[in-house]
Amino acid sequence: MKPFLKELAEKMVKERTTLDELTFIFPNRRAALYFEHHLAQSLEKPKWAPRLFSIEEYFRKESKLLEPDRLTLIYRLHQVYNETLKRQEAFDRFYFWGDMLLRDFDELDKYMVNAAHLFKDLSKIKELDEVFDYLTDEQKTFLKNFWIHFSEKESNTKDAFLLLWQKLPKIYSDYTKGLRKDGMGYEGMIHREVAERISKAAKTADNSNVVFAGFNALTKAEAVLISKMVEGGAQVFWDTDAYYMEDRLQEAGLFLRQYRDHSSLKSTFPPDAPDNIRKSPKKLELTGVPLRIGQAKLAGGKVAEILEGMKREDMAVELARTVIVLPDESMLLPVLHSLPDELQDINVTMGYPLRETPLYSLVDLLVEMQLRQRKNTFSYREVLAILGHSYVVSLAAKEAEDMRNEIITRNRVFVNIDDLQSEHPVFPLLFRLVEPTQVTHYLLDVVRFLGTSFAGKQSFDREYAYHFYKQLAGLDAILKDSTTIDWRGYQKLLRQVIQSQRMPFSGEPLRGLQVMGVLETRNLDFDNVIFLSLNEGMLPAAASQGSYIPFAVRRAYGLPTNDHRDAIYAYLFYRLLQRSKNVYFYYNTEPDIIGNGEMSRFVQQVLLESGLQIERKILYNPVDPHLPRQIEIPKTSAVMEQLNRYVPASNPEARGLSPSHLNDYIECSLRFYLKHVARLMEADQIDEDVDARVFGNIIHDSIHWFYDDLRQKDNGWVKPEDLRNQRAVMEQYIDKAFIKLYKLREHEAVVYEGQRVVVKESALAFLLKILEKDEQHAPFQILLLEHEFAHDITVSDGRVVKIGGKIDRADRKDTVTRIIDYKTGGDDSNFESIPALFTRDGKRNKAAFQTFHYAFAFRLMYPLSGEKLMPGLINRKSLFDSRVGFGHTMGKVYSRTTISDATPYLDEFGKLLEQTVQEIFDPSVPFRQTTYEPACEWCLYKGMCRR
Repeated sequence: MKPFLKELAEKMVKERTTLDELTFIFPNRRAALYFEHHLAQSLEKPKWAPRLFSIEEYFRKESKLLEPDRLTLIYRLHQVYNETLKRQEAFDRFYFWGDMLLRDFDELDKYMVNAAHLFKDLSKIKELDEVFDYLTDEQKTFLKNFWIHFSEKESNTKDAFLLLWQKLPKIYSDYTKGLRKDGMGYEGMIHREVAERISKAAKTADNSNVVFAGFNALTKAEAVLISKMVEGGAQVFWDTDAYYMEDRLQEAGLFLRQYRDHSSLKSTFPPDAPDNIRKSPKKLELTGVPLRIGQAKLAGGKVAEILEGMKREDMAVELARTVIVLPDESMLLPVLHSLPDELQDINVTMGYPLRETPLYSLVDLLVEMQLRQRKNTFSYREVLAILGHSYVVSLAAKEAEDMRNEIITRNRVFVNIDDLQSEHPVFPLLFRLVEPTQVTHYLLDVVRFLGTSFAGKQSFDREYAYHFYKQLAGLDAILKDSTTIDWRGYQKLLRQVIQSQRMPFSGEPLRGLQVMGVLETRNLDFDNVIFLSLNEGMLPAAASQGSYIPFAVRRAYGLPTNDHRDAIYAYLFYRLLQRSKNVYFYYNTEPDIIGNGEMSRFVQQVLLESGLQIERKILYNPVDPHLPRQIEIPKTSAVMEQLNRYVPASNPEARGLSPSHLNDYIECSLRFYLKHVARLMEADQIDEDVDARVFGNIIHDSIHWFYDDLRQKDNGWVKPEDLRNQRAVMEQYIDKAFIKLYKLREHEAVVYEGQRVVVKESALAFLLKILEKDEQHAPFQILLLEHEFAHDITVSDGRVVKIGGKIDRADRKDTVTRIIDYKTGGDDSNFESIPALFTRDGKRNKAAFQTFHYAFAFRLMYPLSGEKLMPGLINRKSLFDSRVGFGHTMGKVYSRTTISDATPYLDEFGKLLEQTVQEIFDPSVPFRQTTYEPACEWCLYKGMCRR
C-alpha cells in the first residue's frame, strides 16, 4: 500500500502534462519535503519544479506583516497592558500572563472572532439578543449559562476578572494596531489579514493551479482560505479512512465529517473513503512496560529485531520505513541512547523542550549561584553541582574533581571565588561576581564559550547552545535599558521564557530511522510504527495551557477546547494505522501517585471496538520472595588480616579499638564489620546544617579551649571566680569552633544567619550552664583534657590488641576524681548492672559503657590508692534538670543507687571487656546481624540488612 504523499505525487504526474505552474500547500513543511521526494522519484522530467508551501509559509507569503520572535511580542503586549490599566507591573511578573493572553489573541484571530464582542461584559443578559443576533441558539445558550452563573455571587476574584475582561477589547485593539503600524504581526494576525482580504475580494481568482493536501483540523482562517480557493478551482486531497468517517462516535473523523458537509468543501471529498485500517493486513502488538525507561530500552530492541539478518542496503530501506513516535518529548534522549550502535542515520523531527537540556540545568545553576552569593563567596550547593555538571567535567575533569574534593574535605559551606580559579578558562568564566544588570552578558559569554567547545559528536549540544544564545540575545535586547532588574526577577523571567521554548529538530526525510513527535507525523506513512508512552495524559496530551477565556465562552464562539485537541490527536493516531504493516504499542503499567496515567483511551478503542487482532504482552520481573535470613560474615583469613589494623605488632600505626568501636560491636557485630573492617562509610558531604554531631563538636571544642587556657594557671586549679562572667570569652570560642568546623578564613568575622543564630545561642546557653554547674563544684583541679589513652589486651592466639580512646576531662576535688564525658543529647545515666553494659538482647546504656571504659583506662594509667573514681555525663539532663546530679545510678528502677566510686566495679568491667575483645578476634565466631531490631532504627546499614 502506497503512502498518501507518494500516491498523490504519482497521481499528479499521471494527470498533468506539467507541474511547473502548480502550487502545493501542506499542513507542515515536513509533509512538503516528503512530497518533493516522492515527486522526484515519480517524474520522468526532473526539470519540473512546482512551488511547495506549508500552510504557514503560504500565509506569510501572502501577508504584508512580519512576525517577530515571541519574546518581543510579549514585551510589546506588556507595554500596552501597563498603559491601558495604568500599572507598572514588572515584566518578569507579567510574562506568564502575557504569554497566555497572546495565545488567546492568536486563537481569536485564527478563528476570526470579533474580539470586542467576545470580551463584552454580558452580565446584563438582555444585551445578548440585541447585539449577538449572528450567534446560533446553542452558542447563545452557552454564553447565557456562563454569565448567569458568573453573576450569582460576587467575590474579589470575580471583580478582578471582570475589571480585566472589560479592558481586554482596548488592549487587543491597541496592541494589534501598534503591531500593524510597525509592519508586524503574530501568527493569528497574519492568518486573519490574508483570510479577510481573500473573503472580501470582489472577484474569485483562478486557483486551478493550487492543490491542498492532507489537512484535518482547520482554523476558521484556513477554512476561509481553502474554501474560497476551491471556489476558484483549487483541488483538495483529504487523507481519510472509513473506520472513523462512517462512525460518528469516532472523534478522529470529527472535523473531516464537518468539511464533508461544508457548502464549498463537500465537492472535494470522494464518494467513499478507503477502508485501510480494517482491511489492510497488519500486525499489532501491545506491550505494557513498568516505568518510562523500560519503554526506551524495548524500542531500541525492537529496531534491532526489525533489522536482524538484513543486508546493509536492505537495512537502509527498512529504516526509512520505520518511525518511533514520542508523545512524551522528554523520552527523546533515553530513546536515542537505547538505539543499536550500528545505526548510521537517525533523524529527529520534533520540538524538544529547552528546559530538558543539560545546558538549561547549567544556566539555571549559574543564576542561582549568583543569586545566593555572599560578599566574595558562593554557596557550596551550586558550586558542587556546577563542578559535577557534564559540560564542566568534559572540559576539565581533573581540575573540577580536585576542587570538589577540596570543598568537601574542608567542609566549605561558602566557597571563596579565589579558590575556584584555575588555568583552564572555563573556571574564571563561570565563577565570577556579576551584577544583575550584566547577567545576560555573563550567560551569553558562557553559552558562546561552550558552543565553540563542543566536539563533533556533540551536535545536539551545539544545537542547544544555538537556541539558548538566541533566547538570551532576545532577552538582552529587551532588558538592555532596564535598571530595576534583580537576580530573583531575572531568574523568574528566564525560567518562564525557557519553559515555553522548544527546539525544532528537523531530520533528513526518507533516509534512516525517523524519531518524531505525534504532530510531526501528519501526512506521513510508515511500514513499521513504534508508538511509545500510550498513556492518558500523554496521548491525548493533558491540558496544560491556561486561558483568559472561560470554557463556556470558548464553546460559544467555536474556539478550540480540550475536545478539539483530543480529536486532533485521535486523527493522528488512527492515521498512523491506515497504511502501516507492523505497529508496536508501548504503555507504562505504573500509574502515578494519584492513579492517573492508565492506558490511553485510543488503545482501549482499538482493543474493544476495531475488531483488529492485537497481541498483548506485559513486561515484568518475576518476584521470587525469600524469607529473610540471619546475615553472617565468617572470619576468613582475609578478614582476620583486616583485624590486624588493631594489632601494633602487625601495624605500627594501629589506632586501637575505641569505646565507640566496641559499642558498635556489642550492639551489632555485623555493623562493626561493615563499618570498621570492610570500611563501608558514607560518602563525604558538606555539613551545612548544624546537626547533633556538629553541635557536639562546637561544645567539645569550646569547653576544651576554655579549660585548656585556664589550667595553664595555678597548676590546673579552677576557682569559682574563674568561671563567672565568661559570656564574651565563650562567644569567642564559639566563633573559633565555627571557623574550625567550616574551614572559614581566620581573619574574617563569622557571620551568623538563619539556623546558625539559633545554634550559637543554644551552644552559648549550654556552655554557660556548664560553667555555672562547675562554679558550684569549684574549687577543683583539672587533671586531663581531651587526653588520649591506650592499653593492651592479649587474645587467645597471642596477638596483643591495642585499645584506645580519648577522655574528655578528668578533674579532682578532695579524694574524688571525676571522669567526665560531654554529651549534648539526652543520654541516660542509669543502667542495671555492669553485665547489662555488654548485653545484646535489649536496650543498653552506651554512654555509661564509654564513661566506665574511661574510668577503667584512667585506673590503668594512674593506679592511685585511696582515691574515688566517679565517671559521669555532663549533658542536657544533668545541666538543666535540677533533679539529676552528676554520676551514674545502677540497679532496677526502684532500687537504684548512685555510684560515688566506680573502683569496685572496674575489675568486672575489665573481664567483660577482655571477653568482648577475645570474641572479636576469635575466628570461630562470625560477625552476626543483631536480633534486637530497635538497635537498627538509626543504623547506616539497615537497608543492606533489609531491616
